[in-house]
Amino acid sequence: MVLKNGGAAGAGVADLSHAPQAMELHADPRLHRFSRAVSFFIPFPRSVIEELLEGPSHTYLHYYRAVNTCIDDLSLRLVSLLEVNGFEAFPIPSSQRVGKHGIGSIFPHRLAGYLAGLGWIGKSGCLVNEIFGPRLRLGTVLTDAPLPPDGPVDDRCGQCRACTEACPASAIKGTAFAPDIPMSERLDAELCDRYQNKVRDRFGKRVCGLCLASCHFGRLQPGNSE
Repeated sequence: MVLKNGGAAGAGVADLSHAPQAMELHADPRLHRFSRAVSFFIPFPRSVIEELLEGPSHTYLHYYRAVNTCIDDLSLRLVSLLEVNGFEAFPIPSSQRVGKHGIGSIFPHRLAGYLAGLGWIGKSGCLVNEIFGPRLRLGTVLTDAPLPPDGPVDDRCGQCRACTEACPASAIKGTAFAPDIPMSERLDAELCDRYQNKVRDRFGKRVCGLCLASCHFGRLQPGNSE
């Protein structure tokens, strides 16, 4: 109820023990003690994402920050609820850059979302939900609470290459996701990062989002608006 009342459009529970190799590859070692992850998402307005097809958008940046703030607030509320009931919990920041080049994270939200059945991980590396596509932001709370887990859903990208072909940095390699495959084999994060730095030079802010806007799943249909 905490998540639903706070605006989350979907939530699930991931059993992290089902992806030990992915945890070793992508999660901070200090977080390996947690057996469960509560994953949830808040969708972007489709019409705002659609603007990105025309170029960088200040409106998108505004709501990117707004959604992240909402996610962090929900994560803190959920942590409080779990701790009051005697469980350990750890909120993963909605948007945090770590590592030598500042392109890593302490825990991949998309892995929890995938294991919790909220969608599949597309070629772009984004979680793709059947209704909203990749037009969403994920939140994650790790916990030792023995919550009943959900399970992954099937990848439905098939032979589609929309995000791969739309990427102006050629960072998306078009390789299907598998939990034990390093992200570097599917996405060149440094190329993506460098491209966004170029956008900042001419636009003033780092932004792209074409991989979100180009995905056929959840795309705004002609004649519909939000």
